[in-house]
Amino acid sequence: MNKPTALALAALTGLSAISTGATTYTDATGDVAVPGNPFPHIDITSVDVSNTSSTLTFQIFLNGNPVSTDWGKYMIGISTASGGDTTGNGWARPISLQDGMEHWIGSWVDGGNGAQLWDYSGTWSQDSATTGANPANLSISKNSNSVTLTLDFASLGLSLSDSFTFDVYTSGGGGGDGAVDSLALGTSSITNWDHGYQTSSSNALSYTLIPEPSTALLGALGTLALLRRRK
Repeated sequence: MNKPTALALAALTGLSAISTGATTYTDATGDVAVPGNPFPHIDITSVDVSNTSSTLTFQIFLNGNPVSTDWGKYMIGISTASGGDTTGNGWARPISLQDGMEHWIGSWVDGGNGAQLWDYSGTWSQDSATTGANPANLSISKNSNSVTLTLDFASLGLSLSDSFTFDVYTSGGGGGDGAVDSLALGTSSITNWDHGYQTSSSNALSYTLIPEPSTALLGALGTLALLRRRK
């Protein structure tokens, strides 16, 4: 076998191992500490983050059932660049990212389910909603132990191979309720409903959008064809 072909085949072998299988971020259970607890349906156990060539999905696993107890709110703060909001979010709840937040996904699982995407550029504005104009193709679903949110990652200004930082939060139905549970923090985030919470720079989570195996393989096949033509 000639050297260019061998190199191309090695590249194919490596690329074929690339997977968009979910990255799992785990959280301690039993760390909800607001009055009236236990509230297992807002106690995060883990979150799976995955992507296709165009979509980004967060599956939020819970210690309880968001179908039978459906007043929880499930939210995601996302930072894709510098200069975001360091003190708030799209729902004006007492929740923030220390490094700044440019995007906010807020969702609810009562009243037929719903979700909104908010973007920050000096002020917060709603970009998409499952109950109205929805250019981000935002969607929400739930089962007996999880809530799943999906959207087009281009709506976050992201492309394949880009990285972003984030945190996932649960909360109650009150508009002033804070982050009852935070995925990024392994201990209780707040001890009363209206307490504020900020995800620190050291705790913020990171995810990189992975090219689909089929896309990578097509690129490698093209490389192989070029090498053969040069030979």
